[in-house]
Amino acid sequence: MTPTLHHLQESQSFRILWLLEELGMVYELKIYKRTPELLAPPEYKAISPLGTSPTLTDGTTTLCESNAIMDYILDNATKNNGDTKNLRPTLESPERTNYLFWFHCPPASMQFVMTTDSLFRTLPQRAPWPISWLLEMVGGKVRVNLLDPRLTAILQLAEKQLQQSDYFAGGNYLTAADVSAIYSFESAWSRHPDFAATYPACDAWLHHVRARPAFQRALTKSGSSSVALPIIGT
Repeated sequence: MTPTLHHLQESQSFRILWLLEELGMVYELKIYKRTPELLAPPEYKAISPLGTSPTLTDGTTTLCESNAIMDYILDNATKNNGDTKNLRPTLESPERTNYLFWFHCPPASMQFVMTTDSLFRTLPQRAPWPISWLLEMVGGKVRVNLLDPRLTAILQLAEKQLQQSDYFAGGNYLTAADVSAIYSFESAWSRHPDFAATYPACDAWLHHVRARPAFQRALTKSGSSSVALPIIGT
């Protein structure tokens, strides 16, 4: 059975599309455009158990959540041909611990920061005054006291890791940890252009992975020129 990736444009499902391209797997791709409100269309929500992106269907299996789908794909790649192209270090690998941390940290801790930041950037634009003013004030305090410090801590840790190795797992090869990290880093860099100078090792990593043929194929197939959803706001 050929798996089908239901891809919402400029969403976290780019991770899955890139992983499939890195593995060279046969798959079907269905692309869904966002509504004018930047939400998933009704036909997408009808497929996804949570109404969220990404979603993968494979026979009678329907799966959502990025890392669950990535593990499912890597499990099936192992069963089918025994080759995951080093995308998931083995239990005995010295890179295993770093892999596990960076496989989960960006879509969990870092994406929480980016999603919350998105809400406080967009909600004031949709609310009437004086509610918009109140949201801007609250959002500013949340950003300064919670979001910015947490994002700084994550990026400082990432910078330290990438100063020591080309990829997040610590080796000289791409793993699914890098694939898992891409959406959150693309989101952060699109909102904070100054991060390129502040975190040069992270910026070099971004340029390096963007240049990979599989990444470029995934971006072309996605039907969008950007990985992350652009957020306009203060």
